[in-house]
Amino acid sequence: MEDIIITRRSKPVAKLVSARRAGVDVDPAPATSDASTSIAAQAVVSILREHPMLDSVAVRRVVGGEETTSLWGRGGIVGLPVGNVILYPAFQFDTADHRVRPIVAKINQLLGAQDDPWGVASWWLSPTGFSDDPRSPAELAVSGDCDDELRAMARDLIAD
Repeated sequence: MEDIIITRRSKPVAKLVSARRAGVDVDPAPATSDASTSIAAQAVVSILREHPMLDSVAVRRVVGGEETTSLWGRGGIVGLPVGNVILYPAFQFDTADHRVRPIVAKINQLLGAQDDPWGVASWWLSPTGFSDDPRSPAELAVSGDCDDELRAMARDLIAD
């Protein structure tokens, strides 16, 4: 699977990600005095730079005929709005079976991925202190043998 698949419409995002990978310091947002805007922009760049993403065409190739917007609209997958495109963290998809990982779809709906895609993506992609396993929830989902742990982690998150 390619690291990041980006459509032509997202050239600014591609340039930003490429520049950051090359070690060029690029500010993804206009200069502002609002520190929270700068922090959020840095978080966006970090997620896009460090985690494989798919565009909607690539997602359709992986899941077959099911429309990406339908999956996204039901909250079964995290879709990250970046400029005028939506990028999808690649861990959500089982490329061998051509489907969305069932545990991922359930947890995305439980956590409200449709309403808070960046927050849910951050949860999936951040390392966890759950038990003695430092892997991120995304890594646990990909391993395929941690569904019960993932459900417990999501329930704990909701309970907080």
